[in-house]
Amino acid sequence: MRPDDIPVLGILRQALGYHSDRQRVLAQNVANANTPGYVPDDIPQSQFERALSGAQSTQSVTLNATEAGHIQGRSSGGSSAWRAVASPDSETTINGNAVVLEEQMVRSGENRMRFETALGLYQKSLALIRMAARPPGA
Repeated sequence: MRPDDIPVLGILRQALGYHSDRQRVLAQNVANANTPGYVPDDIPQSQFERALSGAQSTQSVTLNATEAGHIQGRSSGGSSAWRAVASPDSETTINGNAVVLEEQMVRSGENRMRFETALGLYQKSLALIRMAARPPGA
């Protein structure tokens, strides 16, 4: 049995992928904070919720490899499952840049907390599986 065969681990792995991709997008926004005309992107939570509801209804989660060196899941789309969409912040500067660093840092902090929560649950789930697989008295 592979870890991907356990629904909760597949869902947690998908959550980790979502939060990792979202962090990459948020970091790109911060890096372009001084680029004229730059509009920040974000990956909406609704995309993850749709994927989660689909995973719960079919009881299977597929993994996508985003880089050539990644281990392939059952199905590899070759690109991220999440699509970044334009998400302008509350202010736009004279040069057309719509990145507000404070808002990006808040989003990044919330995303980090959710990533760490999913990672902790994933690690605890694996620890429980290891404990259950251990012979008695070992």
